[in-house]
Amino acid sequence: MNRTTALLVAAAILLGHALAIHKTAGGEIAPPYDVAYVAFRIARNFVQTGHFAWETGVASGDSYPSLVWIGVAAIAERLYLHVNQICQALSMLAAFACVFTLAQFSPVRLSGAIAPLLFVVSGGIASAALSGTETSTLAFLVLFAFLAYERGWRWCLGVSLALTVVARPQGLLFALCLLSIEVARRVFAKKDAAPRKTLWLAFGAPLALALIVGVLRHQATGHFDDPWLAQLLELKPRVAREGAWYLLDFVVASGNALLFVFPLWYLARGVLSGVGARACVLTLAWATAIGLAGGGHLPFFEALTPIVAVMLVAVQEAMQIALDSKRRAWPKVTWTLFVLGQCGSALASKLPGHLGPVPFESVQRAWMTPRTVARFGYEEPLGRMGLAEEILATERLREIGIFLRDHLDPSSTVLSPWPGAIGYLSRLTVIDPLGRTTPSPGADRTRAWEGLPRADVAGALAQRPDYIVPTIRFGPEAPTAYSIAAAWAKSLDNEPNAKQRSTGIHSQLIGYELITLPVTNPFRRPGTFPRSQFQMMRRRDLGLSPKLLVIKIIGP
Repeated sequence: MNRTTALLVAAAILLGHALAIHKTAGGEIAPPYDVAYVAFRIARNFVQTGHFAWETGVASGDSYPSLVWIGVAAIAERLYLHVNQICQALSMLAAFACVFTLAQFSPVRLSGAIAPLLFVVSGGIASAALSGTETSTLAFLVLFAFLAYERGWRWCLGVSLALTVVARPQGLLFALCLLSIEVARRVFAKKDAAPRKTLWLAFGAPLALALIVGVLRHQATGHFDDPWLAQLLELKPRVAREGAWYLLDFVVASGNALLFVFPLWYLARGVLSGVGARACVLTLAWATAIGLAGGGHLPFFEALTPIVAVMLVAVQEAMQIALDSKRRAWPKVTWTLFVLGQCGSALASKLPGHLGPVPFESVQRAWMTPRTVARFGYEEPLGRMGLAEEILATERLREIGIFLRDHLDPSSTVLSPWPGAIGYLSRLTVIDPLGRTTPSPGADRTRAWEGLPRADVAGALAQRPDYIVPTIRFGPEAPTAYSIAAAWAKSLDNEPNAKQRSTGIHSQLIGYELITLPVTNPFRRPGTFPRSQFQMMRRRDLGLSPKLLVIKIIGP
């Protein structure tokens, strides 16, 4: 098999992998993740009203971390295109572009197909390719910037890094890390080394753009830094501990991460190529930043997905050294580890079950049990199970949003810890009690979506929204006000250990009544909601409670 055929096969595997896992229980392509709808709503507000914010008239320039993705959604909105489909298609194209960009790091040898083949079986890559978020696009920008740096393509490096900076706040750290590598190469360059192109100007574009965005953010929010960067700089032990568990889960359950030991071993021995060494440094820097900021919560380690391609460049460089080894056993060991990495990734993308006659389901469930604290309303198992949970939650939130749009007064307000799809589809005023879309009461800025955001839940409830979405997990029994207050205090409030917090939240809920509503969307997927109904809370003083009228008829 030649390289071209191998790359085409890799692209086909990626497409099949993405279509196989990012689907609903009914077999259709699943909608984007709930968080993507935050970008869609901001884009729609910007196109229709000119306000670059989650809520029209409310200053919140940091409601979503990716300016690039809001721009993509705004273009689709302005051209009257289907925003969901455009964003998912662009994510898929970016994943394909990563495959062919990876092949450019070793364009001559057949072993240069190692990284692309490992890339396409990664569950994180396949899930991100149809997630409707900016993750795949960011992965391509990061990888292409690294390739441009290695090839000395000044203009390509400048443009790709500039887009990386506004694609997500981690992009600025990547640009600074790459700049630090360039400084180190210049300072410690050997006198007899071949001269290299000057790349200083290429780093000017991303740094200038970051400065401009920071100034605009300061004018809108009073802060230069992004909420994620602010969270990173705080260095809270609780957050860093969660991030460390997140990184450990990634190493154990992602499949390909264990292969990173290969380049680290050769790097420690000082025999890894320059490309491999720089890829190792960039990977470690990205992972460290994600860990210190508390990790992430989207399926398949989405926070680390953008750096996976660069990590696999390092793995490929190390494997090529092993394949060229004069020791006869090393090539066999290399290909064995390659196959094991492929198998690990494939098993992570598989729903729990036996492998033919081999009883594997219980082992897989234990393997995919996370060590981190899950988001409120989720269990967040690792691998395919976590993706299935995210898809089901998004489907439920979409149905709730459509119901609210069709049945509520347009002036109604809704409070929900899951504001994305509800806010986009309902078009109502939606309050996020965690302060990620708009600042919480008493706060001067929004919070990051990653890590473990907490806020004053009682303060959010004090805004007296008309409706509350208390849960997205619907069992045979309806929740009580006491159970809702206890769950919100434990998982959302900034003082979860204070006994009076649950009481305070419950006192805010006294003025609400729990109502059960039918799912009326005729296009819904059967099984999304148990018994085709869900629960919400409604303010009693709205006067919408049903009244029983008894008329006594006295006969003649």
